[in-house]
Amino acid sequence: MRHVPAMLLAASMCALPGHAAAAEHKPQALRLDGTPSVFADGAGRISACGLRVFGVEPLPPPRTGYRTVDLSILLGLQTVAQGIGMVKASSFETTAAALKANLPTRPFKVSDGWLRVPGSERTTAVPGKPLAPDSEPGAHRYLAAATALYDVADAVLEGKEIQVSVVREGVPSNPVYAGVVRLAPGDRQKFVACMRDLQKQAEEGTDAQRR
Repeated sequence: MRHVPAMLLAASMCALPGHAAAAEHKPQALRLDGTPSVFADGAGRISACGLRVFGVEPLPPPRTGYRTVDLSILLGLQTVAQGIGMVKASSFETTAAALKANLPTRPFKVSDGWLRVPGSERTTAVPGKPLAPDSEPGAHRYLAAATALYDVADAVLEGKEIQVSVVREGVPSNPVYAGVVRLAPGDRQKFVACMRDLQKQAEEGTDAQRR
C-alpha cells in the first residue's frame, strides 16, 4: 500500500462526513496534493520522473469513513523518444483513525483512472501496448500518450486546475474531481530538474545517433 502524503492527513480530518458526491458530469472540488519522484538507473543517471496526485473524500452517505483518489504519472526516456508514459490509478477505503495512523486499509478494485486539463483530452490507454498487472492490490496502470501527460504536468507546475477520476469496480458512481494540485516549492523544483535532465539525455542520444 502506498503511504498517504503527510500534508494531507490533517486536511482530510477536517472534511465533513456525509458530504454528498457530485454527479459524474459535474466536477467535484477536492483537495489534491502532489508528490514528485525521481528514479535512477544502476549508473546513477535519472531514468524517469514521477508525479503523484492524491486526494481524500468522505464516503457518500449513509456510509461513514473515507476513500482515496490516487493517480500517478511516470515520464521516462521513452516518453521523450517514443511519446508514451505511464499512468497508475488506485483507491482505498479507510477511516479517520486509519488515515491518521497511516495503517493499511481495504483497497478498491480499480479498472481505470485518468487525468486531464479541463477542455483537453483525458489520459487513455495506448492501443496494443498492455502492461502486466501492478503489484499493488487493486491498482490499475496503462501506457498513455505523452501529450496528455505533459499537459497535466505543465498545469500542475503552473498552478492550474486539473481534473481526475478513478473508476472503482462495484461502485455505482465515479465522480470527476477537480482542483489545483498543491506542490511544495522544493518539490516543484525537484520535478522540473528531473524533466530537464531527461530532456538533456534524450537530446544527447539524438546527437550521438546523428554522428
